Amino acid sequence: MKKLKAIHVNWTRPSCCIKGATDYKMSDFELLCLILSSLLWRKHNGTIKLYTDNVGYEYYKKLNLLSLWNGGIDVNTLESISEDVSPSIYWAAAKIFALQVESLPVVLLDTDLLVWENLERELEDVQLAAFHRESIATDCYLSMSELKKRSDYQFDSLWNWKEEPCNTALAYFNNEDFRKYYTSSAINFMQGNDEHPSDRVSQMVFAEQRLFSMCAKKMGVPIHTFLAEPYNGINDNYTHLWGAKQVALDDPDFHGKLCRSLLNAIQRDFPQYEIPQEILWLLQYKY
Repeated sequence: MKKLKAIHVNWTRPSCCIKGATDYKMSDFELLCLILSSLLWRKHNGTIKLYTDNVGYEYYKKLNLLSLWNGGIDVNTLESISEDVSPSIYWAAAKIFALQVESLPVVLLDTDLLVWENLERELEDVQLAAFHRESIATDCYLSMSELKKRSDYQFDSLWNWKEEPCNTALAYFNNEDFRKYYTSSAINFMQGNDEHPSDRVSQMVFAEQRLFSMCAKKMGVPIHTFLAEPYNGINDNYTHLWGAKQVALDDPDFHGKLCRSLLNAIQRDFPQYEIPQEILWLLQYKY
Protein backbone atom coordinates (compact mmCIF):
# COMPACT_ATOMS: atom_id res chain seq x y z
CA MET A 1 0.00 0.00 0.00
CA LYS A 2 1.38 3.40 -1.01
CA LYS A 3 0.96 5.71 1.95
CA LEU A 4 3.95 8.06 2.11
CA LYS A 5 2.93 11.71 2.02
CA ALA A 6 5.12 14.33 0.35
CA ILE A 7 4.94 18.09 -0.04
CA HIS A 8 6.05 20.36 -2.85
CA VAL A 9 6.76 23.98 -1.91
CA ASN A 10 6.81 26.93 -4.30
CA TRP A 11 7.16 30.44 -2.89
CA THR A 12 7.07 32.85 -5.82
CA ARG A 13 8.20 35.94 -3.94
CA PRO A 14 11.94 35.13 -4.17
CA SER A 15 11.71 34.64 -7.94
CA CYS A 16 9.93 37.92 -8.48
CA CYS A 17 12.21 39.69 -6.02
CA ILE A 18 15.52 38.37 -7.35
CA LYS A 19 14.72 38.40 -11.06
CA GLY A 20 12.66 41.58 -10.96
CA ALA A 21 9.83 39.85 -12.80
CA THR A 22 6.37 41.38 -12.87
CA ASP A 23 4.64 38.17 -13.97
CA TYR A 24 5.66 34.86 -12.44
CA LYS A 25 6.44 31.99 -14.79
CA MET A 26 8.43 28.79 -14.89
CA SER A 27 10.68 27.60 -17.70
CA ASP A 28 9.61 24.69 -19.88
CA PHE A 29 12.00 22.21 -18.24
CA GLU A 30 10.89 23.33 -14.78
CA LEU A 31 7.26 22.68 -15.70
CA LEU A 32 8.04 19.28 -17.17
CA CYS A 33 10.07 18.28 -14.12
CA LEU A 34 7.31 19.50 -11.79
CA ILE A 35 4.74 17.38 -13.62
CA LEU A 36 6.99 14.32 -13.62
CA SER A 37 7.96 14.77 -9.96
CA SER A 38 4.29 14.80 -8.91
CA LEU A 39 3.27 11.87 -11.10
CA LEU A 40 6.20 9.72 -10.00
CA TRP A 41 5.51 10.33 -6.34
CA ARG A 42 1.84 9.41 -6.74
CA LYS A 43 2.76 6.27 -8.66
CA HIS A 44 5.41 4.94 -6.31
CA ASN A 45 4.67 6.40 -2.89
CA GLY A 46 1.33 8.07 -2.16
CA THR A 47 -0.15 11.53 -1.84
CA ILE A 48 1.54 14.82 -2.61
CA LYS A 49 0.49 18.24 -1.40
CA LEU A 50 1.43 21.71 -2.65
CA TYR A 51 2.31 24.69 -0.52
CA THR A 52 2.33 27.88 -2.57
CA ASP A 53 1.18 31.50 -2.42
CA ASN A 54 -1.60 33.30 -4.27
CA VAL A 55 0.62 34.08 -7.26
CA GLY A 56 1.72 30.45 -7.55
CA TYR A 57 -1.81 29.16 -7.15
CA GLU A 58 -3.18 31.41 -9.88
CA TYR A 59 -0.29 30.48 -12.17
CA TYR A 60 -0.88 26.74 -11.80
CA LYS A 61 -4.61 27.29 -12.14
CA LYS A 62 -4.07 29.18 -15.40
CA LEU A 63 -1.99 26.27 -16.72
CA ASN A 64 -4.58 23.72 -15.52
CA LEU A 65 -2.06 21.94 -13.29
CA LEU A 66 -3.82 22.01 -9.92
CA SER A 67 -4.90 18.37 -10.22
CA LEU A 68 -1.26 17.23 -9.96
CA TRP A 69 -1.42 17.46 -6.17
CA ASN A 70 -3.78 14.77 -4.90
CA GLY A 71 -3.03 15.73 -1.29
CA GLY A 72 -4.45 19.21 -1.59
CA ILE A 73 -3.09 22.75 -1.91
CA ASP A 74 -2.28 25.15 0.93
CA VAL A 75 -2.01 28.87 0.16
CA ASN A 76 -2.49 30.42 3.59
CA THR A 77 0.80 29.24 5.11
CA LEU A 78 3.09 30.96 2.61
CA GLU A 79 0.87 34.02 2.41
CA SER A 80 1.40 34.35 6.16
CA ILE A 81 5.22 34.47 6.02
CA SER A 82 6.18 37.67 7.81
CA GLU A 83 7.79 40.57 6.01
CA ASP A 84 10.87 40.33 8.23
CA VAL A 85 12.02 37.20 6.35
CA SER A 86 13.88 38.46 3.29
CA PRO A 87 12.88 36.49 0.15
CA SER A 88 16.05 37.53 -1.67
CA ILE A 89 18.29 36.14 1.08
CA TYR A 90 16.15 33.24 2.31
CA TRP A 91 14.75 32.03 -0.99
CA ALA A 92 13.96 28.55 0.37
CA ALA A 93 12.46 29.77 3.66
CA ALA A 94 8.99 28.64 2.62
CA LYS A 95 10.06 25.01 3.01
CA ILE A 96 10.71 25.67 6.69
CA PHE A 97 7.35 27.38 7.19
CA ALA A 98 5.51 24.58 5.38
CA LEU A 99 7.28 21.95 7.47
CA GLN A 100 6.36 23.85 10.63
CA VAL A 101 2.61 23.30 10.08
CA GLU A 102 2.44 20.01 8.14
CA SER A 103 1.50 16.82 9.99
CA LEU A 104 4.11 14.08 10.33
CA PRO A 105 5.38 11.83 8.94
CA VAL A 106 6.10 13.75 5.75
CA VAL A 107 8.62 13.86 2.92
CA LEU A 108 9.85 17.25 1.78
CA LEU A 109 10.38 16.93 -1.97
CA ASP A 110 11.89 19.66 -4.13
CA THR A 111 10.00 20.32 -7.34
CA ASP A 112 13.15 19.60 -9.37
CA LEU A 113 13.74 16.18 -7.83
CA LEU A 114 12.43 12.87 -9.20
CA VAL A 115 11.97 9.75 -7.06
CA TRP A 116 11.80 6.58 -9.17
CA GLU A 117 11.09 4.05 -6.40
CA ASN A 118 8.98 3.35 -3.33
CA LEU A 119 10.65 4.59 -0.14
CA GLU A 120 8.50 2.91 2.51
CA ARG A 121 10.83 0.01 3.25
CA GLU A 122 13.88 2.27 3.37
CA LEU A 123 12.14 4.59 5.84
CA GLU A 124 10.90 1.91 8.24
CA ASP A 125 11.88 2.91 11.79
CA VAL A 126 13.58 6.09 10.48
CA GLN A 127 12.98 9.33 12.38
CA LEU A 128 14.85 11.68 10.08
CA ALA A 129 16.36 11.44 6.61
CA ALA A 130 18.14 13.74 4.17
CA PHE A 131 19.14 13.40 0.53
CA HIS A 132 22.85 13.25 1.33
CA ARG A 133 25.57 14.83 3.44
CA GLU A 134 27.62 17.77 2.20
CA SER A 135 31.15 18.83 2.97
CA ILE A 136 31.70 21.80 5.25
CA ALA A 137 34.82 22.58 3.23
CA THR A 138 32.90 24.46 0.54
CA ASP A 139 32.58 28.20 0.09
CA CYS A 140 28.87 28.24 0.86
CA TYR A 141 29.22 26.96 4.44
CA LEU A 142 30.60 29.84 6.46
CA SER A 143 32.02 29.93 9.95
CA MET A 144 30.05 31.30 12.86
CA SER A 145 31.88 34.63 12.69
CA GLU A 146 31.27 35.03 8.94
CA LEU A 147 27.50 34.53 9.01
CA LYS A 148 25.25 37.59 9.15
CA LYS A 149 23.03 37.81 12.22
CA ARG A 150 20.83 40.20 14.15
CA SER A 151 22.46 42.18 16.94
CA ASP A 152 20.39 40.30 19.53
CA TYR A 153 20.86 36.83 18.01
CA GLN A 154 22.90 34.14 19.77
CA PHE A 155 23.98 30.82 18.25
CA ASP A 156 23.15 27.83 20.43
CA SER A 157 26.32 26.98 22.36
CA LEU A 158 25.54 23.26 22.01
CA TRP A 159 25.57 23.24 18.20
CA ASN A 160 28.46 21.24 16.76
CA TRP A 161 30.01 23.25 13.92
CA LYS A 162 32.00 20.22 12.75
CA GLU A 163 28.82 18.31 11.88
CA GLU A 164 28.44 17.85 8.11
CA PRO A 165 25.39 19.66 6.66
CA CYS A 166 22.58 17.75 4.95
CA ASN A 167 21.18 18.36 1.49
CA THR A 168 17.42 18.61 2.00
CA ALA A 169 16.22 18.47 -1.60
CA LEU A 170 14.67 15.23 -0.35
CA ALA A 171 14.06 14.95 3.38
CA TYR A 172 11.88 12.86 5.68
CA PHE A 173 10.54 13.96 9.05
CA ASN A 174 9.00 11.63 11.62
CA ASN A 175 10.11 13.17 14.91
CA GLU A 176 7.85 15.88 16.32
CA ASP A 177 10.37 17.27 18.80
CA PHE A 178 13.01 17.61 16.09
CA ARG A 179 10.56 19.28 13.71
CA LYS A 180 9.66 21.89 16.32
CA TYR A 181 13.25 22.60 17.33
CA TYR A 182 14.62 22.70 13.78
CA THR A 183 11.90 24.93 12.31
CA SER A 184 11.90 27.33 15.26
CA SER A 185 15.72 27.56 15.15
CA ALA A 186 15.77 28.25 11.41
CA ILE A 187 12.98 30.82 11.57
CA ASN A 188 14.59 32.58 14.54
CA PHE A 189 17.83 32.88 12.55
CA MET A 190 16.08 34.25 9.44
CA GLN A 191 13.65 36.72 10.99
CA GLY A 192 14.96 40.27 10.97
CA ASN A 193 18.34 39.05 9.71
CA ASP A 194 18.32 41.06 6.50
CA GLU A 195 21.94 42.02 5.88
CA HIS A 196 22.84 40.66 2.46
CA PRO A 197 25.89 38.39 2.25
CA SER A 198 28.42 38.75 -0.56
CA ASP A 199 27.03 35.56 -2.11
CA ARG A 200 23.47 34.32 -2.63
CA VAL A 201 23.49 31.02 -0.76
CA SER A 202 25.42 31.06 2.53
CA GLN A 203 22.67 32.42 4.77
CA MET A 204 20.02 30.13 3.31
CA VAL A 205 22.03 26.92 3.40
CA PHE A 206 22.93 27.58 7.01
CA ALA A 207 19.28 28.00 8.00
CA GLU A 208 18.04 25.07 5.94
CA GLN A 209 20.84 22.51 5.67
CA ARG A 210 23.46 23.13 8.33
CA LEU A 211 20.93 23.69 11.10
CA PHE A 212 19.26 20.44 10.04
CA SER A 213 22.30 18.40 11.00
CA MET A 214 23.37 20.50 13.98
CA CYS A 215 19.89 20.37 15.54
CA ALA A 216 19.75 16.61 15.01
CA LYS A 217 23.20 16.17 16.55
CA LYS A 218 22.25 18.19 19.62
CA MET A 219 19.02 16.19 20.08
CA GLY A 220 20.65 12.82 19.44
CA VAL A 221 18.39 12.10 16.47
CA PRO A 222 20.11 9.84 13.89
CA ILE A 223 20.03 10.97 10.26
CA HIS A 224 19.48 8.45 7.48
CA THR A 225 20.75 9.48 4.04
CA PHE A 226 19.15 8.37 0.79
CA LEU A 227 22.50 8.66 -0.99
CA ALA A 228 25.58 7.67 0.97
CA GLU A 229 27.94 8.53 -1.90
CA PRO A 230 26.13 11.16 -4.00
CA TYR A 231 29.08 11.97 -6.24
CA ASN A 232 30.35 8.44 -6.82
CA GLY A 233 28.79 5.48 -8.55
CA ILE A 234 25.54 5.04 -10.43
CA ASN A 235 22.23 6.18 -9.00
CA ASP A 236 19.04 4.86 -10.58
CA ASN A 237 16.60 5.90 -7.87
CA TYR A 238 16.79 9.70 -7.87
CA THR A 239 17.24 12.48 -10.40
CA HIS A 240 17.96 16.02 -9.21
CA LEU A 241 18.00 18.75 -11.84
CA TRP A 242 19.68 21.34 -9.59
CA GLY A 243 22.90 22.19 -11.49
CA ALA A 244 21.43 21.11 -14.81
CA LYS A 245 18.96 23.99 -14.71
CA GLN A 246 21.63 26.65 -15.14
CA VAL A 247 23.31 24.60 -17.87
CA ALA A 248 19.96 24.38 -19.68
CA LEU A 249 19.54 28.15 -19.50
CA ASP A 250 23.02 28.72 -20.94
CA ASP A 251 23.14 25.94 -23.55
CA PRO A 252 20.29 25.71 -26.11
CA ASP A 253 21.28 22.20 -27.20
CA PHE A 254 21.28 20.87 -23.64
CA HIS A 255 18.03 22.74 -23.00
CA GLY A 256 16.33 20.84 -25.80
CA LYS A 257 17.78 17.49 -24.74
CA LEU A 258 16.64 18.00 -21.15
CA CYS A 259 13.10 18.92 -22.16
CA ARG A 260 12.88 15.98 -24.55
CA SER A 261 14.12 13.60 -21.87
CA LEU A 262 11.57 14.83 -19.32
CA LEU A 263 8.66 14.80 -21.76
CA ASN A 264 9.63 11.33 -22.96
CA ALA A 265 9.62 10.04 -19.37
CA ILE A 266 6.15 11.50 -18.78
CA GLN A 267 4.72 9.94 -21.94
CA ARG A 268 6.51 6.62 -21.41
CA ASP A 269 5.62 6.12 -17.74
CA PHE A 270 2.27 7.91 -17.70
CA PRO A 271 0.62 7.38 -21.09
CA GLN A 272 -2.76 8.17 -19.52
CA TYR A 273 -1.63 11.67 -18.51
CA GLU A 274 -2.58 14.34 -21.01
CA ILE A 275 -0.58 17.54 -21.16
CA PRO A 276 -3.17 20.30 -20.53
CA GLN A 277 -4.32 22.38 -23.48
CA GLU A 278 -2.89 25.44 -21.77
CA ILE A 279 0.68 24.10 -22.10
CA LEU A 280 0.44 22.03 -25.27
CA TRP A 281 3.45 23.96 -26.56
CA LEU A 282 5.55 21.63 -24.40
CA LEU A 283 4.84 18.90 -26.95
CA GLN A 284 7.34 20.58 -29.27
CA TYR A 285 9.92 18.49 -27.41
CA LYS A 286 8.29 15.20 -28.33
CA TYR A 287 10.71 12.70 -29.89
